[in-house]
Amino acid sequence: MPHHRYVRAADLVSEFGFTERHWVRQAAAGRVPGARQPFRAHSPWVFDVEVVRAWWASAERKPEPKPTHRLRTTPLHRFSAKPPVRHDIKKQLARLLAEGRPPPKKR
Repeated sequence: MPHHRYVRAADLVSEFGFTERHWVRQAAAGRVPGARQPFRAHSPWVFDVEVVRAWWASAERKPEPKPTHRLRTTPLHRFSAKPPVRHDIKKQLARLLAEGRPPPKKR
């Protein structure tokens, strides 16, 4: 790691791991103390390596919550003894027209 106070994300990768993109995203989200963009938006992020080292070693660092998987639910028709109802609209219309009744109105 270079002997500068402010380092790039690539230098953090060599010391702490993860990827450059990870460090930039974390900095943009405000999760990494000592990170800043000295020349406003769209300029490269720089990190105060001493502050990051202190943060890394401290208990303040909390693990990111892991994403929870959505529970899969069984469709209600799987619980019934009857098979699911199939709606064949063409057959229904043909039957109604054959009986001389008008088709139902759209809802």
